[in-house]
Amino acid sequence: MRKLAWRSTRRAAGGVTAEGGNPKGRIGPAPTSAPRRPRTRKVTTMAGKKVNLLVIASDDRPELKHLEDLPAEVDVLGVGTAFDENQVDMAAAEIVLLDSVGVQKDQIQQVFRNLPNVKWLHSNMAGLDIIKFPEMLKAAGDGLVVTNSKGTYSRSLAEYALFAAKYFALNAPRLAEQKQNKEFIKFPVGELAEKTMGIVGFGDIGRATGVLAKAYGMRIVATRRNPALSADDPILDECFATGDLAAMVEQCDYVVVSTPLTPSTKHIVDASVLKAMKRSAVLINVGRGPCVDEAALVEALKSGEIRGAGLDVFEQEPLPRDSELWGLRNVLISPHCADQVDGWLDNSIRLFVDQMGKYLRDGTGGLANVVDVERGY
Repeated sequence: MRKLAWRSTRRAAGGVTAEGGNPKGRIGPAPTSAPRRPRTRKVTTMAGKKVNLLVIASDDRPELKHLEDLPAEVDVLGVGTAFDENQVDMAAAEIVLLDSVGVQKDQIQQVFRNLPNVKWLHSNMAGLDIIKFPEMLKAAGDGLVVTNSKGTYSRSLAEYALFAAKYFALNAPRLAEQKQNKEFIKFPVGELAEKTMGIVGFGDIGRATGVLAKAYGMRIVATRRNPALSADDPILDECFATGDLAAMVEQCDYVVVSTPLTPSTKHIVDASVLKAMKRSAVLINVGRGPCVDEAALVEALKSGEIRGAGLDVFEQEPLPRDSELWGLRNVLISPHCADQVDGWLDNSIRLFVDQMGKYLRDGTGGLANVVDVERGY
């Protein structure tokens, strides 16, 4: 296994560079005298060529240990959230890895402004909200290839969605209350089999949820921008266009929101959609908080317009202490942690290492999980 020397030097600007003595892949500042190269966006094959990687991350992130497995052709110029250009040749960086845990959007933006020759950026998250700023959008329009870690978190989020559904099927709030009161009183509970689950956004997370729900014997319906893409999917019983969301939720016992946040999906679940749901239905959000109109959801929950909600994401995070959601018995709340299972970030960096191998063999044309930053997925 390739060993990296993670001896870090903190700069006055708050940046970090990793320096060391790997004879095959150099770790440390690139020579500041390296000539500035023109921006290149064409797809090329990188076999046999040294490539320069810059890592935007807090330097103490434990998952970065997996960068030791990078191919020998990769030189890591630096690791940090800000960089001293006298120490790191920013113009030499052609690949950027973003590990955004604990990193602010403005920090990413500031670093990216000083990277004129980047060909590929990989984010260790699935969502793209944190990199949607003007410089990134322009670079993507000019040919920058952006990839994400889609698929890394799908299974855990799918499991949460089914847990939330079963939480309400078993009337878990009543179970907890009876235990607290030491009451052994039988009552009828529900099962998921033969119920209908509707999935808002049938991407990787949505489909993983559908696979698990199908194993429970549920009927699966979903929305996506282009329903034809799922016409032959054996998991789906019916697929609706996004514009037909209200018609879909009318038949659902559980509605799972797994769509990314884009201008068109903000408040995609609004008062009209909530009103169209069955009074016995449950809303589950594992996508992004702003995809649901939270004020409208609170009213629907208080009035009994829907049965309940299982929420891992919120319009404002952390969820304010004065939010009415905290006091509602029919709400399951988790603090945006449903995907933070053992090894979740390790898997995201392993994915990047695998992607690097593809890049060295086939250039940007060989990369998986290529996303459209402007669309948000």
